[in-house]
Amino acid sequence: MALIAAVAVVSLLIGVAVMQFIVSPAELAARTAAPEPGPVTAPIEQRTIENTIVSRGEITYADAVEASVDTAGASDRPVVTGHVPEVGAVLQPGGIALELAGRPVVVLSGDLPAYRSLAVGMRGPDVVQLKVALAGMGYWVGDTASDVFDYDTAVALGVLYEQIGYAPAAGGPEAQQMLRDAERGVRDAGTGLAQARAALSQAVDAGATNVIGEQAAVNAASDQLSDAQQLLAEAQEGVLPTLPSSEALFLADLPRRVDAVSVKRGDILSGSPMSVSGATLTIVGSVSQQDAELITEGLTAFFPAPDGTELTATVQRVTAPQTRSTEGAAENSADQSSGGAARYTVELSPGELSPEQIEALRGTNVRLRIPIASTDGEVLAVPIAALSAGSAGEERVELLIDPKSGPDAETENIAVRAGLAADGYVEIASDDPRIEAGVKVVVGR
Repeated sequence: MALIAAVAVVSLLIGVAVMQFIVSPAELAARTAAPEPGPVTAPIEQRTIENTIVSRGEITYADAVEASVDTAGASDRPVVTGHVPEVGAVLQPGGIALELAGRPVVVLSGDLPAYRSLAVGMRGPDVVQLKVALAGMGYWVGDTASDVFDYDTAVALGVLYEQIGYAPAAGGPEAQQMLRDAERGVRDAGTGLAQARAALSQAVDAGATNVIGEQAAVNAASDQLSDAQQLLAEAQEGVLPTLPSSEALFLADLPRRVDAVSVKRGDILSGSPMSVSGATLTIVGSVSQQDAELITEGLTAFFPAPDGTELTATVQRVTAPQTRSTEGAAENSADQSSGGAARYTVELSPGELSPEQIEALRGTNVRLRIPIASTDGEVLAVPIAALSAGSAGEERVELLIDPKSGPDAETENIAVRAGLAADGYVEIASDDPRIEAGVKVVVGR
């Protein structure tokens, strides 16, 4: 009897287990039948909507150039004697980039390289550049629009050399000798004029009726003095400060950072002594023309730091791609028509960074996020699919009033005011108090 009872229990359990896998045709049809049609809904959310352009950018010191010094006109061999900068040093206007044969190579602001030595009386665009550079450092040079190297320019140059601790170049020993000779000539001519005037005075006092000879002597002595004074003025100009081409390093967009140095003390300079770039980090990225039209100078962008924190940068400029003329332009148009449109360049200036961050970020490629429009904090927002247009052109959402059993769900169209749209959501506002966060709206059926 016990065996029979055990077999009965086991059989019952097996039957129950098997029944779990047996489904009737009616039940199977019910399970696989399509659900009752009804509205697809999504809740109204409270969120910040931000229209953002995403790109990538290289972090670098911009505008790297090879610095060059014109040593062809130097009177001595261009031996590097000092002031060799270290990598990372910053070249400021009026600073010393290098010392050659005991003479300074002065850093000045300008695009034109120093291609000739400048002295009083010379004129040209390089003179204007020098005067503007000196004026930018606070020196008085007179009219900066004039292209003449005049007395004021020479004096300003002399003051600059004095402040950096060097005697200015001033014509050399020959010019100094000419000045001494001219000064002696003026003294002699002055003495001769005084003697001629004294002789004329004595003749007049003695009652002489004919003093033509004495007067002629005075006139001749006066002419000699004028000539001597003219020679003195020229000699004085000859010893005014000059700017040898070997002592000037003109660089645009100062200050500049030294990236690499190829010389050391004792070397004879041949070629470029160093390469320099912008003194501050710059982020350079690229965007499409459509995005470029939305980006303006002064916008704040965001990028990640090496430790994951978010850093900021400011848009400095947006540059269109360079256009090519004639045949090149035709090729460019063909490229664009085939989908290869040229990209616009975006330059940004990072915010204040620590030395450690600068070192870690330099040379890296980062993800840039540039918000071009944003709501003022959190607003009511719905998926864009929830927004529709009424018969009068008004914007509206379909509010779920009662879900009921799907097909019989009760809804109502509510007029709203749409705002900023981004990332699939749109800002809404309504005078209807039922439009609030959490309430469901229809996004499809």
